[in-house]
Amino acid sequence: MATVKIDGDVWKVRLGQDRSRPGSRLVLFFCQPTGQRPYRVVEVEENLLTSQDDLERLSRKQLLDLYQRSASMDAPVYRSDELTDVRRERRD
Repeated sequence: MATVKIDGDVWKVRLGQDRSRPGSRLVLFFCQPTGQRPYRVVEVEENLLTSQDDLERLSRKQLLDLYQRSASMDAPVYRSDELTDVRRERRD
């Protein structure tokens, strides 16, 4: 998963599964450790980022630009399959 360090915090960056509207995708920023800060969201054109692999290929500057355009949301709420991923990451 892509990560970027901003002001001493590490943010995991992932492509959202839901589409806010046709032709767009959401990029989500989650502060690590999980729950430390509200998550952040930015909407991008779908043709710019079609998969998580596209997001992984972005430079640090591109990730910072997305972060600066993002809006702060509430504390993260995870689906049950995402909780499994979090537990798996902690064991590594």
